[in-house]
Amino acid sequence: MQFHRRWHVPKVISFDLDDTLYDNVPVMQRTEEVVHNYIAEQFPQTAEWDMYHWRRFRDEVSRTDQTLASDMTKLRLKTLELGLKQFGIGDASKAAGTIMDVFLAERSNFQVPQDSFQLLEALSQHYQLIALSNGNVDADKIGLATYFDQVIQPGDGMRGKPLPDMFAAAQRNLPEVQPYEFLHVGDHPYSDILGAQRHGWQSAWLTSGLGTPKHLSVLPTVTLHNLYQLQQLLLD
Repeated sequence: MQFHRRWHVPKVISFDLDDTLYDNVPVMQRTEEVVHNYIAEQFPQTAEWDMYHWRRFRDEVSRTDQTLASDMTKLRLKTLELGLKQFGIGDASKAAGTIMDVFLAERSNFQVPQDSFQLLEALSQHYQLIALSNGNVDADKIGLATYFDQVIQPGDGMRGKPLPDMFAAAQRNLPEVQPYEFLHVGDHPYSDILGAQRHGWQSAWLTSGLGTPKHLSVLPTVTLHNLYQLQQLLLD
């Protein structure tokens, strides 16, 4: 544990979800495989595209519209629709929606570690907890929603972190809490740490996720190497 900025005891703890409270990498790898197999089975005319081609095409679509880059559900849906159209598949919009349903079902089909449940249960006795996630996991389906007063994700015009939309939405719902009284916990140096810093929130960077020090553009309030250190910081 290492502090980089002045520490204030927070009133509200905000959590990123993917790769913060659970390892999302194997979840997404399995989900991508399931979805690609489904596409290949239902639409064999797309067989020349493997998962790499779909991923590269998604990156291309993302670069054409910045609003899609912060809404993974909308981006995936648009990618599927445009990709299917390239193969001459009729009613590509409807087909893309069906594929997206398969993706979303599989994407939330996993078990959150018990340690994360125990941490949230303990913290909820002393702090208000909220979730700010750029991903499209179903927090209720994986058993996390019960611990959070709010679960905020991109969609319906709400842009993802590090843009201010979700941070601002959380503050509107908690007008009595000052920005520095929020602590955002996340693994991503850009969306989590930079996003929180821009909005005047404290941040706890969890190094056990996907980010590395070279990706930091601003220092977090505190660096943590695992969730146990978060428990030490906030409860001990």
